[in-house]
Amino acid sequence: MFLTMAKVVNKRFAEGKGEYAQVIKTIDQHGKCPFCPANFKYHKKPILKKYQSWILTENSWPYSNTDKHFIIISAQHKEQFSDLTSEDFLAVKYLANWAIKKFGIKGGALTIRFGDTNYTGATVCHLHFHLISPKLDKNGLSKTVTFPIG
Repeated sequence: MFLTMAKVVNKRFAEGKGEYAQVIKTIDQHGKCPFCPANFKYHKKPILKKYQSWILTENSWPYSNTDKHFIIISAQHKEQFSDLTSEDFLAVKYLANWAIKKFGIKGGALTIRFGDTNYTGATVCHLHFHLISPKLDKNGLSKTVTFPIG
């Protein structure tokens, strides 16, 4: 009988992204979720705030044209939207509002991808929210931040 490791990352969506691609490859080889607390060693930024079972940190590999790019991660491994509880949403709201106030974010987006990463475009299977505020150009207009889905 062969034991198979559960998929914890999808390397396909990190291809061509330099250091990030190498980190995702290493995580895939180890087969342990990088966002679960026991394995949270690949992330390069400090945890800025904790609330209930959620953390807020800057994204170690922010998307192009972001002024601010945070991720909000549950300590519990969840992959499906249906795994989220009302308490989870309250915790995410608390952390997002804290970051918006603390960092003076005047506008942006809060996003989440869920489920099979072949559909979502996510590299990490563990649910996490992105709080993104774009850079402004010299005319004060927002630059486009591409948040891949699929």
